[in-house]
Amino acid sequence: MKRFLIVISLLAALILCGCSATIGGEYGEPINDLAEAVADGDAEDYLDVFEDKYIEDLSEYYTIISDKGLEATVTEMLDITKAYNKENCGAFTSISVTEVSKKKLDEFPADAVYTGDFEPDGRVEDIYEVTVSYVIKGFKGSTDAKEAKLIVYSVDGDYYLHPMHLLFVFQ
Repeated sequence: MKRFLIVISLLAALILCGCSATIGGEYGEPINDLAEAVADGDAEDYLDVFEDKYIEDLSEYYTIISDKGLEATVTEMLDITKAYNKENCGAFTSISVTEVSKKKLDEFPADAVYTGDFEPDGRVEDIYEVTVSYVIKGFKGSTDAKEAKLIVYSVDGDYYLHPMHLLFVFQ
């Protein structure tokens, strides 16, 4: 009976906290972190799911082509996303992400080459194409589930999202 009460208490705590399903495994961390950063509107956390060298190079490029920096541009993009989702959901409370499938790849797919001069900062150990289902939640209830395919890869044991997903905001 005591074990039953503990389980019920934990389930109730999860429901009250509004916790969303997340993707397990280290390869899921950048996807989970991206969803959280979009929901929070946090540009710094959003950019952290990409390799530091790529973000440094991109930041330098943004100072040349724009009067705003990369972080300010991403902040603006996240604010627009939050406003769009709030309008469509009545509020923008969270993003629930679950894994649909995972496929190990031998190399980056051909459609990932448009990121220009992108080269991982070290030897790539693993590359996965992860299909996720996500639901944007708000006061009007959840919208229909949508799917996305995201490329994640590891360098020195750390997983990152491929730069082709830089503007992906779960809409």
